[in-house]
Amino acid sequence: MRNVFRNKTTLWLIVTVLILSIAIGVLNAAKSEVSFLENALEVVISPVQKAFTSAGHGVSNFLGYFSNKKALEEEIDLLKKENAELRQHLIKSESAYNENEQLRKLLNLKSNNTEFELEAAEVIARNPSNWYNSLTVDKGAADGIAVNQTVLSSGNTLVGRVSEVGTTWSRITLVTDPGHAAGAQISRTGEYGVCEGDTAGSSEGNCRLSFVSKNADIIAGDTVVTSGLGGVYPKGLVIGKIQKIRPDIQGISQYATVKPEADFKSLNTVFIIQNDF
Repeated sequence: MRNVFRNKTTLWLIVTVLILSIAIGVLNAAKSEVSFLENALEVVISPVQKAFTSAGHGVSNFLGYFSNKKALEEEIDLLKKENAELRQHLIKSESAYNENEQLRKLLNLKSNNTEFELEAAEVIARNPSNWYNSLTVDKGAADGIAVNQTVLSSGNTLVGRVSEVGTTWSRITLVTDPGHAAGAQISRTGEYGVCEGDTAGSSEGNCRLSFVSKNADIIAGDTVVTSGLGGVYPKGLVIGKIQKIRPDIQGISQYATVKPEADFKSLNTVFIIQNDF
């Protein structure tokens, strides 16, 4: 009962305020002077009018907040989507640029090595256990590829040799593979040795220059190239640079750690020499 009474009282109060407001409006429209009664009524109902107006603004602002929040969230989602798309375009552009740059270097290699018959091949797989042991390319016997053919990258850089051949694919053993060996020479001094894969260093992508005379003039930074001895590789292909030099256990020779010039992790395309040596 109390709630009903309160609701009726509130309703009558609202109706009374509205009637008084209309009456005052009519009186004000009819004359410019304000009487004592009108002034008293205005004093009474002004706070009530202000309260209703403030409540209306509050509701409007409340609804506007949620409307603006939803619009901002939608705009943020759109910006996130555009940002992700731009990142994808950037990655594709960088990948295309790197691939074009590598192809340009390889084409320069082909044009500068007229004495070699070169076949371009794309890398399609790598050894999952060790990227520095072997890789697979998309050319095989159908393209004239044969076992023991030399594999190059840009700058006359030695990658390795063909070790297995299928009809449309070939496996390439890299210079860092522990089972690989090549006759080598220090380009600065002409000192000879054998560059072979090293079990300890292959995980880091390095190989080893062995059987170097203990009195040989070699220093860190020297370039190691193929010597042409052994009948597998032509002479003068760049293998890498010497990093460290150590005496062997017997003390009759020395060996060196060699960092290959070829970047095997980013290698996507290679050239296979099809000439006989």
